[in-house]
Amino acid sequence: MKIKELFFKTVFLTVFALSCLINTAWSEDQKTILKFATLGQKGISIMVYLEEDFMPKIKNVTDGNVIFDVYWGGVMGDEEDYIGKMRTGQLQGAMVTASGGITSAVCPDLSVLELPFLFNAWAFDEVEYVTDKIRSRLLKEAEKRGYKILVIIGVDFDQIYSTKQNIETIEDIRKAKILTWFGPLENKMLQSLGVSPIPVNVPEVVSSMKTGIANMAISPSLWWVGAQLYPDTKYVNPIPIRYVPGMLVLTSDAWNNIPGKHQNAIEALLVKSEKKFVEVIRDCNEKSYKAMIKYGIKEVKVAPEELERFKEATRPVWDELAGKSYSREVLDEVIGYLAEYRSGKQVNAIAE
Repeated sequence: MKIKELFFKTVFLTVFALSCLINTAWSEDQKTILKFATLGQKGISIMVYLEEDFMPKIKNVTDGNVIFDVYWGGVMGDEEDYIGKMRTGQLQGAMVTASGGITSAVCPDLSVLELPFLFNAWAFDEVEYVTDKIRSRLLKEAEKRGYKILVIIGVDFDQIYSTKQNIETIEDIRKAKILTWFGPLENKMLQSLGVSPIPVNVPEVVSSMKTGIANMAISPSLWWVGAQLYPDTKYVNPIPIRYVPGMLVLTSDAWNNIPGKHQNAIEALLVKSEKKFVEVIRDCNEKSYKAMIKYGIKEVKVAPEELERFKEATRPVWDELAGKSYSREVLDEVIGYLAEYRSGKQVNAIAE
């Protein structure tokens, strides 16, 4: 090889190697702006935590290179709209609940956690045990569908709200005009109680309740207060009819666009952040519920025998939706984990 040819090849390879190094260094420090949507109103406690704690920490651990641009209060539509906009690249992420359209698109097996009366009343320890057991399954399922779950949020147990009549029995619910806006699982659950629910989209819930199109709905207390529906509400029944999970989710494309070192930093932060999210949202719901009772909404109690009627009427829903809304396999796993956990608690109680 001629000396001149060798010289030019050496120079070319050196320049090429340097350019690769420069490009790699630049890509590791490039800014990633994530357009992110939520139905939550800016200023309520859980949104304050999202805006003033979680997102700044993400920015900090990524050296200011991963930034959230948040669309608050449903300005980008409802949660099903978010999924559509994530698919087209208009959004990179969202904070969503486990409503039907969301779970079927992102992670169908997550909806198993909202089955009616799956968990004992306010048994958050059961929820956490089961969620931890199936977490890896949920993350992998979402990944296969093109999504990255950042945190799984426990929204809380829902209550039944009425603007007109008492809610002590199944017959009381059958007399009501009750909304459904949470997807096929909620619809099937209400039908199992002998109800023909009125389907609406989330933005229509408030107007439907205030104009009398409906007079009853199922909701977490925080959402009911945030929607300013409590002044129109006369009764609330805290029967733990279902638990509602949620999640912070990104598209896989958005996640993969984040440089590896920043992904690692975010992953290290997520475990602690998930626990804090759960603490904050449960505290918000508890305070919201107590505030409504103090405001004057009458709390209705269900007799033990009536509670059993509710459970018996809705139990077939578990099997009817297996293989449709979620897999039979995950349902069997969850039932097994609950039995395992409850058995362990009984053993510990006897030992004590």
